[in-house]
Amino acid sequence: MKRFIQFVISLLISSAGLSQQNLFNIPSGDITNAKKGFYQHQLNVYNNKFESKAHFVYGLGKGWDAGVNVVGKGLYFSPNWRVLHNDNPAIGAVYPIIMGTLQKQFAITKNIDFNIGTQVGYNVSGKIQNKELNYFTYGLSVFHFMNHKSRIVAGLYQTNQMFVGQGNTFGAMLGYELKLSKRWYLMGDWVSGNNDASVAVIGGMYNLTKRIQLCAGWQIPNPSTPKDMGVVLEINLLGWDAF
Repeated sequence: MKRFIQFVISLLISSAGLSQQNLFNIPSGDITNAKKGFYQHQLNVYNNKFESKAHFVYGLGKGWDAGVNVVGKGLYFSPNWRVLHNDNPAIGAVYPIIMGTLQKQFAITKNIDFNIGTQVGYNVSGKIQNKELNYFTYGLSVFHFMNHKSRIVAGLYQTNQMFVGQGNTFGAMLGYELKLSKRWYLMGDWVSGNNDASVAVIGGMYNLTKRIQLCAGWQIPNPSTPKDMGVVLEINLLGWDAF
């Protein structure tokens, strides 16, 4: 029972992602509606562990939203149950980390937006020498088509190794969301590089209700990336009607 409780707590508070509303691993280009909330929780399932990503975002109006993330790495379930934790930057990203997020959107044309955003915070390691600022900052262009029901997303990111571990700290992001029907979408994204976040995910999304979206995909790591292939599961809870 103790192990089960630890497992549930880890899923509720851990996070391993980038920032704001995401497709799978990159920002979607959406801005949360003014005075509305958005919650997203993602679970990556591998052959011996779970990784989890969760964040809450609140719409500030005039193209701004802000949020808070608790960033971790999940837990092992084989060969025994244990919560993942790292406070040694020599072996990878330090976690968990408490992050604040901020994003601004600029409308360039009717079908093109440009977003800038950041995620900044400190890890909760007990070692003072590991209290380095963690950050992930990006610029993102969003091209809307099919009457704003589909999109292509492309941009650049800059981060630090405390946040993504060994590997590159600058790279590109690509993503898409393609509407098939009122409830079904194809969806995928890719993060360039060889750091802990450098993977592609190919999958889809289903609008279970007007305010609940379920997503699933297959994760494919980049060459030299310290990640395994795995299944990605995601739930989005919207504070407004999606359709």
